[in-house]
Amino acid sequence: MIQHLNTFLEILNEPPSFDDDDNDDSTNTTSTNSDENACEGLLKEFTDDEKTEIANVSYAFWIVNLKANERLPVDGQRNSALKEIRRHYVGENRDPTKTLSALKEAMDYRRQYHVNILRSCCYENYKYDCDDGGGEAADLAKKYRSFVIKDLERQPMVVRGIDDKSRTIVYKSPRMSSEGNDTAIDADEAFLMTQLYTAEKAMATNEFESKSKEERLTVVFNFRDYSRKNSPSMYTIKTLVNVLQRCYPERLGVLMIIDPPFWIRSIFNIVWPLLSTATTEKIKLPSGQAAIDEAFHEVVGGNEKLAGMLANGEISSIDLIDYTKQPFYCQFE
Repeated sequence: MIQHLNTFLEILNEPPSFDDDDNDDSTNTTSTNSDENACEGLLKEFTDDEKTEIANVSYAFWIVNLKANERLPVDGQRNSALKEIRRHYVGENRDPTKTLSALKEAMDYRRQYHVNILRSCCYENYKYDCDDGGGEAADLAKKYRSFVIKDLERQPMVVRGIDDKSRTIVYKSPRMSSEGNDTAIDADEAFLMTQLYTAEKAMATNEFESKSKEERLTVVFNFRDYSRKNSPSMYTIKTLVNVLQRCYPERLGVLMIIDPPFWIRSIFNIVWPLLSTATTEKIKLPSGQAAIDEAFHEVVGGNEKLAGMLANGEISSIDLIDYTKQPFYCQFE
C-alpha cells in the first residue's frame, strides 16, 4: 500500500474547477460552462492511452494508477485529465485548436525526457514498471539521479514552504562554478533534467499539500552573487524555457527575482508595457535588503520564520541526500 493513499484518493475525487482568477468573466456562469464544455470536447479527441498520459501529469493519478490501481476512483482519470486540459485551454487563450496542439507537444516532451522515471529517480532500489523495460529504466534513473545530485550541489534549488495563498514555494540560489570534470554537454543535460525534476517535485508537492485546490506556485530566483559565466549554454536555456512553457501552463502564481542583474531589468523594462495587468502583478523585482524583506513578508504573510529564511537564503541550506530521499510530494522540513 502506498503512503498517504487516502490523500491521493481525495485529490483524484476532486473535480476540476473551471473558474479562472485571471479571467474577468470567471464569475460568469455562462463562461464557466463554456470552458467546461470545451474541455470535455477536447478530452474526447484523445484515445484511452492518451487520456492516461494526460492524467499522469497529476502525481496523485500517476502513483495510484501505478501502485494501487484497484483503488483508482471511477472519475480519477477524467478529473486529472480535465485539470490538465483546462490549464492548457486557458494558457492558449481558449483556442481549442491551439490547445489540442499544445497538449500533444507537451506529451511529446514528457515522453522525450522520461518524466515519470525522473520523478522517482532518487529513490533507493529503483523499480519502475512501464513499457521502457525495467533494465533500461533503472539505468536511466541512475543517470538522472547522478545529474540531480550533482546539479543541486552546484545550484541549490528547494521546494520548501507555503505562502499566504497556500502556494508551494520554489527557491533557487545562484548557480556556482563546476568543480568536476563533466563535459559541457553533460553539465547542460544535468541542468535541464534538474530543472525539470524540481518543477515536477513542486507540482507534486503543491497538489498534495493543497489537495489539488491550488495549482500555482511561488517561484523565487536569488541573483545575489550571480555570475553569467556559471550559466548553462543559451541553447540549453532556450530549450528549458520552451519545455517549461509548454508543459506547465498556468502554474505561476508569483515570480520573485531577488537583486536582478541589469540585463534582467532591461528585458523587463522592454516587455513590461506589453504584459497584461494579471501578469505584471505576478512579478516582483526587489533589490536591497529592506525591499527584499518587505517583498517576502508580503508573500508569506505573518510567517516570520519563513520570511527570514527566504530573505537570508537559509531556506536552501539543506542536506541534499535527505531532500532527495524524502517522498517526492512532501514539503522538506
